[in-house]
Amino acid sequence: MEIGGVQKDSLVPVQPVPADALVFKFPRGLAWFMFGVACISFGFMIFVLAMQTLKPSHGSLVIALLGVAMCGLFATLTLRSFSRLRDSVAVSSEGIWYLPRKGEPTFIAWFDVASVKANDTLQRLVLTDARSHRSIRLEYQLTNFGKLRDFVLGHTAAQTRLDANAPSIFHRSWINKGLLLFYAALFIFFAYLSHVHFLIGIACLLLVAITQDPLCLVITSEAAVIKYPGWGQTIPLCSISGIELIDVNNSGNVWAAVVIKRKDKKPIKLYRFREGSLALHDALQAAWSLAGGQDRSGIK
Repeated sequence: MEIGGVQKDSLVPVQPVPADALVFKFPRGLAWFMFGVACISFGFMIFVLAMQTLKPSHGSLVIALLGVAMCGLFATLTLRSFSRLRDSVAVSSEGIWYLPRKGEPTFIAWFDVASVKANDTLQRLVLTDARSHRSIRLEYQLTNFGKLRDFVLGHTAAQTRLDANAPSIFHRSWINKGLLLFYAALFIFFAYLSHVHFLIGIACLLLVAITQDPLCLVITSEAAVIKYPGWGQTIPLCSISGIELIDVNNSGNVWAAVVIKRKDKKPIKLYRFREGSLALHDALQAAWSLAGGQDRSGIK
């Protein structure tokens, strides 16, 4: 049974949180922002229903009901987010606790952690218990998430995030490309309707941006090869001066990025690969170390 960021198991006892534990919470303003969005959505539902009641129109009834259903779903999801964003996480030398505002906390001792995986698309780190298969989700939006991630990785064995069949090919999510294609098509459509030609120029810029969005990254014994639509970039491992895992804030979202530092060249930031930022970082780090690079975690 899953509650909030935790998969619960009532048979597993929960240790009390020690006084010296570090506690991580979500930004207070973020929770209340989601509550405000939920209120606006419910308010819009009431407005649409009231207008349909006062001025019934059979032609717009289906559209009104569809709008109400979509707003209702959105409001429900934002209310669930509001509840989750008031939870917190605590860590100590013993283990990690997920502390819901309502309900029982969940505890996983460090020696019981079976896996630590990054889900960058959903912006969370997932810890799984070896014995009871419970899981704790650590959202990137937690305040000082980088510090929390460092603490977790520093108290879990390397085997928890290294797969015996670790991939050498990492695939970029298509979400960004899909959005760029959608907006490019939209600008072309508006240009066709309005005969405003500069809109086609904007669409072309969006299509160019797609060519800068990686398709995949291939790690060999000598290089990291980044493949883009229509072209590729080869980074010899011997030219790398460092590999880091950082957090990047973008319009209220927090993304994990693997940074490849190069000698006398601009660093490359890699985001949202389906296999996860931890797996990508560790695979690059392992290949770089085998090629003679300095062996360090590079996690910040």
